Amino acid sequence: MASNEMSVVDHLNELRKRIIICLVSISFVAVVIYAKVYYLINILMKPIAKFNLTLVYFKLTEGFVTRLEVSLIAALIITSPIIIFETMAFIRVGLKKSEKKFLYKNTFILSILFIFGTVFGYVMILPYSLEFLISYGVSYLNPVLNGNTYFSFIGIFCLFMGIVFLIPYILVILGKLSLLSSKILRRKQIPFIIGVLMIEGLLLPSADFFTFMVVAAPILLMYEISIWIIFFSERRKRRKNNVSSSARKGFKFFRRK
Repeated sequence: MASNEMSVVDHLNELRKRIIICLVSISFVAVVIYAKVYYLINILMKPIAKFNLTLVYFKLTEGFVTRLEVSLIAALIITSPIIIFETMAFIRVGLKKSEKKFLYKNTFILSILFIFGTVFGYVMILPYSLEFLISYGVSYLNPVLNGNTYFSFIGIFCLFMGIVFLIPYILVILGKLSLLSSKILRRKQIPFIIGVLMIEGLLLPSADFFTFMVVAAPILLMYEISIWIIFFSERRKRRKNNVSSSARKGFKFFRRK
């Protein structure tokens, strides 16, 4: 019992260590961004520049809180490689040596995918979504845009797109670790495509067909590639198992002789 309790304590200490590293990294970057946040705010205002809207606030503390939220969300995106690495470092505790190497190799790729997803969402999807939402409201309302609501919407939207771009590659990792199979992904392929198109339809209702396909293509392509990578990985494993089982049978046969 003592050894089990100690292992649990060690596990919790490891988790605490990883969380502290992430929080310190996010806090440090957020403080740096907070000092120069106006440069970032000017960039975030570009998607609605053509509407000539002025952002407003309704509470005395809202100016400070909005600036803090923008800094924190930007810090989350910038420190995402550290967060992903620390998550991998915590997961590796219960894995074999070969599985640990596999996780560390994919940390860099996951970080690139997340950052690419946030940038892709901001550049390709967000302008169309904002244009539709603002234009739709203007038809019967006078727009007064709350700054906190606007920046929170952009931050959550970009974080969501970053996570969406991680999903296909995470599927590959789960397949490599034998936690998911290509057959299951094939069965869920049509619901996945329908789900992506429905979400895209909500986010890009005013986009033309070309833009619609450009946005959907990377996600659907990554899902398809994930299936094939898992499929070939499964086939390799089956071949190795067949070879090893044949070798064991041959060895037993010669021993009997």
